[in-house]
Amino acid sequence: MRTEIGILNEQDYYRIVYGGWLGKNIGGTLGAPVEGIKELLQLEYYPELPDGPLENDDLDLQLVWLHALEQYGPGLTAAHLAQEWVDHIFFPFDEYGYALTNMRRGLKPPIAGLFNNPFTSCMGSPIRSEIWAMVAPGMPELAARYAYEDAITDHAGGEGVYGEMFFAALESAIFFEKDRDALIAIGMKFIPPDCRTALAIQDLLRWHKEGKEWKVARELILEHHGSENFTDTPQNIAFTLLGWLYGDDFEDAILKAVNCGYDTDCTAATLAAILGMILGPEGLPAKWVDPVGNKVVVSPPIKGFPYPVTLEELTGRTIAMGRQILAYAGSPILIRSDAPSKLDYRAEADESLEPLWTRDPAVDIRYLPEGSQKHALLKVEIRYEGNDPSIGAGCEKKLQFTIANTATISLAFRLELLLPKDWTGEDMQAITLAAGESYIWDTTVHASQSLQQAAYNLQLQFTRLHNYSEWAQYHATFALVRAYGWLVSGPDGSNEQPAWIPGNRMLLDEITGLQAQGWYTGRTMLHNPLDRRICLIVSAPGAVRLKLGGETVLETTGAADWLPAYHRGAEGQRVELNLTAGDHRLEVEALREERPLELYVMMVAPADTEEPGFCYNLNDLLLDLPRN
Repeated sequence: MRTEIGILNEQDYYRIVYGGWLGKNIGGTLGAPVEGIKELLQLEYYPELPDGPLENDDLDLQLVWLHALEQYGPGLTAAHLAQEWVDHIFFPFDEYGYALTNMRRGLKPPIAGLFNNPFTSCMGSPIRSEIWAMVAPGMPELAARYAYEDAITDHAGGEGVYGEMFFAALESAIFFEKDRDALIAIGMKFIPPDCRTALAIQDLLRWHKEGKEWKVARELILEHHGSENFTDTPQNIAFTLLGWLYGDDFEDAILKAVNCGYDTDCTAATLAAILGMILGPEGLPAKWVDPVGNKVVVSPPIKGFPYPVTLEELTGRTIAMGRQILAYAGSPILIRSDAPSKLDYRAEADESLEPLWTRDPAVDIRYLPEGSQKHALLKVEIRYEGNDPSIGAGCEKKLQFTIANTATISLAFRLELLLPKDWTGEDMQAITLAAGESYIWDTTVHASQSLQQAAYNLQLQFTRLHNYSEWAQYHATFALVRAYGWLVSGPDGSNEQPAWIPGNRMLLDEITGLQAQGWYTGRTMLHNPLDRRICLIVSAPGAVRLKLGGETVLETTGAADWLPAYHRGAEGQRVELNLTAGDHRLEVEALREERPLELYVMMVAPADTEEPGFCYNLNDLLLDLPRN
């Protein structure tokens, strides 16, 4: 915690920020063309030399976050960032695709980042840490808190959250510390010491200290912390730091990081950004700077707002937000043009972020009145039965609301849950809460027999009372998403069970309660509202057949490198076809051998769709229990 006034020289601020963004472009352009290659590489320079930097989501998303800061201000929350996802980001990649699907259906972070998302431990959030460090210069705790709000939008409950908090804190500390080992130690203060990311970093530091050669350290990382998914966070953060630990200079460091392979655009871009912040633009070799120049290149799926077109503009707008945030946070740091930088950092106990580490990602927290950021009247926690915010037609869902009076006075109100048409629930509650008092309401809702939408909004309504008369109303709106209806049976049609499956992950043997080997079947009725071209995907490690209208449209023997992603996956596990409007019989058959079954069935837009993006989940395709 900073306890005395510090000075950040205006020119120092500019060169650190500009150097970071320049480094981000350099590293992204170096690593993007070889992303996903798991072998040891031998790059010595850019594999491609376009006219300017290559587009890269590592920078793209941070331009959106800059826009979010400019739009919503320093009190930015995960809910604001979720709105930015829906408005301006059309990426289908891994965790992005799953979280965006959830946000489009009305789920809010952290639920939107957790529910039905198999990619929460990937690199999509650690790569967008720099913006938070740059707008919170010399304030690593604040940078880490912003990073947390960011990461839970699409990585809640996973290592991606810790990876972004680590980098954001480390990079913010660059404004007062330049020593590599000290910076890494500061970053480590802001993540749980027993998380997978921290363990990978600790092992790498030990191996480096023991004198292990860098290629040996790379193999040890993969042996002890590796994952088949090339985007997994712990291994890639370790590769990033490996380049820094073993590199002799800027060039050697970023080349060692990228030559480790795996998520190369992320590792190279983050390390080059860190080194760019430390060295400043004048400290980066012309050999690496000249080809990327001063441009900002944005991927086509990022759209709908005025993004910076040069690094100067990006730097200026970043610093402008930094000034606002320092004032908002009550920081003792003064930005001065007439005095040298003088920052002193003292880490104290109250900077622990443990409450964020231990926060349950399955709990939706709201403050009322809506939009409150400080000193709200009410805090509302929403818990879903089984941590599952989905519901099937004619089914029930248990909900728990914990309502805390965070005001300084007693509050009396009527509490009512407003439901969609033909849904049923319990009667309203009359409650009086003293200041600081909490009330828990356990209730159950029953969905209608026909669910024709992908999601349904429910509203917790508080009618505030004064002298027994209505005074004001407050609302907490949340969503229940429509589950997918399947009839699931074991080998030879045995033990057929109706099931409402929360997402696209199917455990057919678990649903039937059988462990016998053989072919398991899931049958459903797919409702398509319009003629369209779609992509059907079955992602699984074993043999699967997919039938549409009784005709086999996809058959795979399985793959060791299977991944349930909208835009990528093992060869032979996706098919594009034209689908007419109406109802279609859809059937999946999966072979269970010795291991339990796991497969994902996905329905997404084609790869060549231009508006609004490509391979996004088709939320309006509904799956119902078959009629016979």
